[in-house]
Amino acid sequence: MVIALFLAFPFFSNFYWIDVAFFFGVYALLGLSLNIVLGETGLFDLGHAAFYAIGAYVTAILNTLYGIPIVWLIPLSALCAGFFAYIVTSPIIHLRGDYLCIVTIGIGEIVRLALINNPFGLTGGPNGITGIGRPSFGLFAIDTSMRFYFYVWIILAIVILGLVRLQRSRIGRAWNYLREDEIAAEMSGIDVRHFKLLSFVLGAALAGVAGNIYASKLMIVSPDTFTFMESSMLFCIVMLGGLGSIPGSILGAGIITVFPEIFRVVANYRMLFFGGALVLAMIFRPGGLWPRKREIAIPNVRSAEEAEERIRPVAVDQTRTTAKQSVNGEASSFEKHILVTDKLTMKFGGLVAVKDLDLVVGHGKITSIIGPNGAGKTTVFNVVTGIYKPVSGKIYFEGKDITGFKPHKVASLGIARTFQNIRLFPGLTCVENIMAGLHHRMSSYVFSSIMRTESQILEEKWAIETAMYWLDKAGLAGLSDELAKNLPYGKQKLLELARALSSSPKLLILDEPSSGLNDKETEDLMIFLKNLLDEMDLSILLIEHDMNLVMGISHWVVAMDMGMKIAEGRPQDIYNNSRVIEAYLGREE
Repeated sequence: MVIALFLAFPFFSNFYWIDVAFFFGVYALLGLSLNIVLGETGLFDLGHAAFYAIGAYVTAILNTLYGIPIVWLIPLSALCAGFFAYIVTSPIIHLRGDYLCIVTIGIGEIVRLALINNPFGLTGGPNGITGIGRPSFGLFAIDTSMRFYFYVWIILAIVILGLVRLQRSRIGRAWNYLREDEIAAEMSGIDVRHFKLLSFVLGAALAGVAGNIYASKLMIVSPDTFTFMESSMLFCIVMLGGLGSIPGSILGAGIITVFPEIFRVVANYRMLFFGGALVLAMIFRPGGLWPRKREIAIPNVRSAEEAEERIRPVAVDQTRTTAKQSVNGEASSFEKHILVTDKLTMKFGGLVAVKDLDLVVGHGKITSIIGPNGAGKTTVFNVVTGIYKPVSGKIYFEGKDITGFKPHKVASLGIARTFQNIRLFPGLTCVENIMAGLHHRMSSYVFSSIMRTESQILEEKWAIETAMYWLDKAGLAGLSDELAKNLPYGKQKLLELARALSSSPKLLILDEPSSGLNDKETEDLMIFLKNLLDEMDLSILLIEHDMNLVMGISHWVVAMDMGMKIAEGRPQDIYNNSRVIEAYLGREE
């Protein structure tokens, strides 16, 4: 019905409203381009009009000076805008929140002022560029309002199809993981910097396409069009429609472009009415007028089995040395230990959190680190998993020096972890949370996701079925489409553990897994961890305060106090160690 309405609209309307509908399509395209950056990835961008301007001016300059056809310039405008986005955002992509927002405002203003200053005599200064040609396909020229209407909406339909497919792919999920929790995303094997840049580049490329269409319709471009207010309007489109929602962005664009025209009869007050409507919408619908509904289509088991046979997950690291060989190929001391730290030291200013720690984790064993609060246990985990870079010392995993590796690289080698304070992706479903652990085992990228190649379809089926398996294994069957934030605390703990296990780790690092659990849940956890060792080629390193759990499942226990190792040995030896008792309880004067 919607498609029929759009097809019939220009035949029952005048040229004025057809042009309004054309600009509706342009702003829908711009809204969708910003939605990739702001809605999907959660990056504040208030300078998006700069990329819109790049697309428009590339089209204007190359068409007027060199006569290159407008249609040929669509991909070139996208490439130039995307390349410009890569150049200007690479140095600032590590910024977050307000800081990134302020810098993007600066980028937008720099581009606008550069256009005004007419560099190399190319931009025409404040007056802009005139005489831009019209798009044509052979003898069929796009030269009327009706033809431009169909032109923009056909391009928009193609873009929407591609974005829907991206949303439902490894790429779209990676963006959403970044938006929810960057640290948890990177510990799941996602290269945060890479996917942030990818979102900016793709968003800018779509804005460049919109710039091409705009320039060919008006046949003139000027700096006055690409102001901070324009970027603010695009920001409103995404926020008003709903973050991450494709139909929401289109609805937001319709409200931004159509409603002011409806109120044109009261021109002096229309922006007042429009502003008031925006305020009311954000008060009563803070998630947007059309928020995204999260759900995963569960394939049948047969197709998943077929996928598992045909998909070859990305190799972890074919060049790494094995656990039984050192760099020079000779037998080493690492053959009995999957993880070794050598004189590991971590400082925060003048505070020494970890000092000269020598730690070994045996293959197929459960090693526990105990100690009072503030002993430096979690800091050890953060250093091993790449969140912190140690001041000195070395970390070896399967005989390979991984000191200073980024968290996503550590995860890809086969180390997975949970956190003391649960770090899930609260706005995503349970099955999407677990699929984060599968990210680095998958290989589909932008082209294969948009084109829905056979390998990508099979890979998605395999990933969903694997996630469903771990949901069932963790006792969360039937909760696949439930948002993680709606689960009770105990089930959230299990979901985080299932996410870590889905990555098929060689070393599982657990930070206080029993905290917040009752006695029955703790006992079930003990049984679950013991069974894991029997079923998987797995080693476990955990921090725990529950001595019953530690003594019940550990093969080796390391005690820490004030950042240093004070004792290590078998559980029964540590249980009665006088230094350990003193660290926990103190000593008499």
